[in-house]
Amino acid sequence: MEKCSNCGNEFEGKYCHHCGQEKVKRLQVRSIVHEVTHGILHWENSILKTFRSLLLNPGQTVKDYISGKRKSFIKPFSYFIFIQTIFAVVFHRMSEKYFAFMNVKVTSDSAEELTRISEIQHIVGQYVNYFNYFMPVILAFFFYLFFRKKTGVNYAESLAAAFFWVGTTLVFSVVLMLLSLIDIRIWNARFFIGTVFYIYAMIKFSDISLVKGILKGMAVTTLSYITYILFVSVLVISYLYFAEGINIFNAFSSPK
Repeated sequence: MEKCSNCGNEFEGKYCHHCGQEKVKRLQVRSIVHEVTHGILHWENSILKTFRSLLLNPGQTVKDYISGKRKSFIKPFSYFIFIQTIFAVVFHRMSEKYFAFMNVKVTSDSAEELTRISEIQHIVGQYVNYFNYFMPVILAFFFYLFFRKKTGVNYAESLAAAFFWVGTTLVFSVVLMLLSLIDIRIWNARFFIGTVFYIYAMIKFSDISLVKGILKGMAVTTLSYITYILFVSVLVISYLYFAEGINIFNAFSSPK
């Protein structure tokens, strides 16, 4: 009887019943091509299936995943990483144009203030792919805080929901960034669309009444956005101060 090349146990059928490894043959080009093609198609299919489910019914999708129906969905963190990577690539391409649009509204005549604003924007653009990882953590905390009594979720389950939901809103942001090629102001709609999606997802997940769901959802979303912005601001200011030796408050408080 053939033995498993991984653990040495005897095969019983196609797979080793001890370690689960499949019977292997000598590597060939066609087998590698098959594995690569199968892996890519399987990954893309799982991503698209998960996104479609979250887009149409974000509350029920998360409930299904938490309850153990996970075969049809990609894992929350993997889903978030994949979409976050796409977001970061598009953002790096588009951020310069968006920041230029924002800077038109800056009325300061101080060259030092304008320089500090540019430095802050540069840090945000450079590290946005890292900053975005904090949003699901923050959203999960407030979701757990406001909805744990109604839903019984723990923080880990709230975090899974947050990775799914925030990842989906990043898709909206990517689409709006691309549409901003028509009019840069379109991208500003991301906060409104994200808020509506979060509230809808929370209501459907918790089966709460509409009015109560909107109020709680607004509280969770608003507190999450504010905390995220403050947290990122502290990180950027700390980086400029400790790593670059720049105190931005001096620039903004100096006389014109």
